[in-house]
Amino acid sequence: MLHSKEEDMATSAIFIGGPLYASSGCVIPNLRSSGFNQVFGWAGLTASGDITYSYGTLVSNGVYVDTTNFATQLEALKTSPTSVSEIQFMLGGYGSNEFPDIKALIFPSPDDYPNNPQIGPDTILYQNFQALKQALPVDGINFDDETLYDQPTTVAFGQLLNSLGYQVTYNPYMNQSFWIGCLAASEQIAPGLVSGFYLQCYAGGFGNDPAEWIQAVQQAMPPGYDAQALIRPGLWCVNAGANCQAGPDSRCPDNIQSTYAGWKSSGIQYGWLWLWDDMISCLNSNVCSGNSMTPAAYASAVVNGLS
Repeated sequence: MLHSKEEDMATSAIFIGGPLYASSGCVIPNLRSSGFNQVFGWAGLTASGDITYSYGTLVSNGVYVDTTNFATQLEALKTSPTSVSEIQFMLGGYGSNEFPDIKALIFPSPDDYPNNPQIGPDTILYQNFQALKQALPVDGINFDDETLYDQPTTVAFGQLLNSLGYQVTYNPYMNQSFWIGCLAASEQIAPGLVSGFYLQCYAGGFGNDPAEWIQAVQQAMPPGYDAQALIRPGLWCVNAGANCQAGPDSRCPDNIQSTYAGWKSSGIQYGWLWLWDDMISCLNSNVCSGNSMTPAAYASAVVNGLS
């Protein structure tokens, strides 16, 4: 089942790329004091099933092989005093081949597709994600499939991860019917298997309306399903790729707060931002006149908008 509304009220999350792995020594302390409750690291998966992060291989052939202090860093991230209570790894992204590769691993033979997914303990995906779970305090895996959109693959991969104790969340920006179809099929396997839609409301998802996604989920799911807790819209902070200039996909904290305040009436309880890497790159740009641009200011903007 989804968490209660009281438990999930005004939760904020941040997505982060390479800086989480190649920590300079200040990234983990800054995240701990940022006010963000969830951290989503941008991980990777190779065609052979190896799990990677940034330029390092974490797991290969069912064994955790990373020799850096990544495990220590992530343990410290969740150690009190800290605002962070949950870590997830995101897979996929624009132009990624990870979900086609996942399909090839889950359905290695044409005869397997779509009703005989290979997701048991003897498979490399199972073994690698089991090794990751044993080595790192990663609570969930976030699906950012922007390439394949294949329901049997998405549902089977979620089932594999769920059997290992991971949360499963989706990171959609379009193809609403696909994602809701995967949700409905996953609910038949295990209620609550998919715990959140981290809805992109920037870039290709600019203009997404959380209320419309909530309504679509309510129509597709049984009565009483908590669609308001499921739909979790995200925005882009000031965008380094836009030369740290404010714009529709490059938002200052006051704009983020007002946008979440406008969405509050839909009943959403979660908000999140893309991307820590940009947030730090633009920290001293002074583009947000009168606004603090620290991570804590961004986290507060999300929470204050929803509170």
